[in-house]
Amino acid sequence: MKTLQLVTLVTLAAAFTGCATVAPPELVNARSAYQQASEGPAQQLAPAELHKAHEALTMAEQSFKKDADSYKTKDLAYVAQRKSEQAGALGSIKADKANKDSANADYQAKQAELVEQGKQDLSDSQNRTAAAHAELVRQAEIKAAQEKADADSRMQQAAIAQGEKDLRDAENQAAATQAELVKQAELQTAKDKAAADSQLQQAAIAQGQKDLKDSELRTATALAELATIASLKEEERGLVLTLSGSILFRSSESTLMAPARVKLDQVAKALQAIRTRNLIVEGHTDSMGTRNYNQGLSQRRANAVRDYLVQSGYPADHIQSRGRGEDNPIGVNATPEGRANNRRVEIVIEREPVTKK
Repeated sequence: MKTLQLVTLVTLAAAFTGCATVAPPELVNARSAYQQASEGPAQQLAPAELHKAHEALTMAEQSFKKDADSYKTKDLAYVAQRKSEQAGALGSIKADKANKDSANADYQAKQAELVEQGKQDLSDSQNRTAAAHAELVRQAEIKAAQEKADADSRMQQAAIAQGEKDLRDAENQAAATQAELVKQAELQTAKDKAAADSQLQQAAIAQGQKDLKDSELRTATALAELATIASLKEEERGLVLTLSGSILFRSSESTLMAPARVKLDQVAKALQAIRTRNLIVEGHTDSMGTRNYNQGLSQRRANAVRDYLVQSGYPADHIQSRGRGEDNPIGVNATPEGRANNRRVEIVIEREPVTKK
């Protein structure tokens, strides 16, 4: 900045002086050369050379003041021009060198950056390649493991299927054996059962024959006893035991008298020997009174005898009662004796059903 101010002052002085004398071309060139040099890179990069150029220009200016047309002024102006040009050239050279050094440093830095980036890219690429290779290896291992698992599964399924077939064959064989054993056991059981049934049948036949004999004996004994108690006769409907009404009930009544109870106790005792027989107690009346009255009276008397026999121990499900009214006389209702015979109770002992052999 000081140099520029100095140049400005020199220029003004020269211009002021030039009003009287015109500067020679050498001095004008020197001034121009110095101005270019001081405005260029020489001010920062070649200050010493620029200072020398300034001193030379100052000497030329001083010489111009003393003797404008002297050769010395021209020579000094030429020297000042050359030094200014040298200072400018040196500044340009140093500027170029600085630019080259900066560019070279930038280049080196860029190269280094590129190298580092290349290394990083290479490392990244290697890492990606390694990762891709590892992934391929992993996928291959997974595929191999899956194929092995599939193969093992197929082998296992085949083994299971074979095992199931063997099991079914064994079960079928066992079932066949079991069926044969069961068949043999059933045959043996059937034989044993047939033999046991035959023995039981023979024993049952023997027991039945014995029971029949015993029953026949008991029946014969019971019938003999009944025949001594009252009138007993055989009819198509069975054995009929007739009890006279005169010893059972008072006239027009259905309540058993005391002698009747004694008689029925004897009958009940004899009937216990044949308690499996079905009995029908039938009540009869004479023709005295209305038909409806006699029907009801005969039913009440039959019920009274039935109830007494049940109370004496005869099974209730083997005995029933029926009122016959006046419709079945055995005597003539015109006489007291006939009417007395008609007022009766008959106990029908049904025959035993014939057993099929």
